[in-house]
Amino acid sequence: MDREKSVNSVAKALRVLQAVARPELPHRLGEIAAHAGVPKASTHRILATLVEEGYVVADGEGRYSVGFQLHALAAQVLSDDAVGIDAVLRALQQRLGQAVHLAVLSGESATYTHKVDPGHAYRIATEIGMPLPLHASAAGKALLAHLPEAEAEALLDRAGLPARTPHTLTDRAALQRELDRVREEGHAAEYEEADEAICSLAAPVLDADGYPRGAVSVSSLVFLVTRDQLQEFAPAVRQAAQEVARRL
Repeated sequence: MDREKSVNSVAKALRVLQAVARPELPHRLGEIAAHAGVPKASTHRILATLVEEGYVVADGEGRYSVGFQLHALAAQVLSDDAVGIDAVLRALQQRLGQAVHLAVLSGESATYTHKVDPGHAYRIATEIGMPLPLHASAAGKALLAHLPEAEAEALLDRAGLPARTPHTLTDRAALQRELDRVREEGHAAEYEEADEAICSLAAPVLDADGYPRGAVSVSSLVFLVTRDQLQEFAPAVRQAAQEVARRL
């Protein structure tokens, strides 16, 4: 009987976690309980544990969203080359001759899970696990543009739009226009917005429901790549993102 109760508790916790992770984040307690099919009192206790462990975040106003630990777990899954993701990224690097990354949403940032360095002497100072500002990086903008509107708004409310360089978009309306363009064109770009002397272009890795599970990006130094040349990378980056999506 004790074992049955234990299994039942685990099943409830998993259903609650699945309910929290649904699109249109964040969710209120009542919504989560109803979707999970778990009584409110039990849901509240489970959420308290998940918040304590970092798998869920509470906004202080009765709403819950996915926490850092769950994003980190997803990143570990994405980093498994059994599905051939590394091969896709290596092929893109060889095709373009620039640094290539895969990033996933992690808390209020995008985080690199993969990196393929270029063959030339100049290296981009990035590493796996490095967080990126959502509003200033190409990967971050590719993710933001394809998130459900409420989730994207909540992330920007919490993270803000701090200036990383003189070129960073710090106006919410201007950023929204940029994200509209990203959705229309299928890729995002930034030129010295996150770090001076660095530029990047990224395309979202979308699941069957159109939710962004990651972003493939190519990065370079601005003295090596002009703005026009950066845009020429877009078709190859979009194709690589689609290939990664097929392997998830």
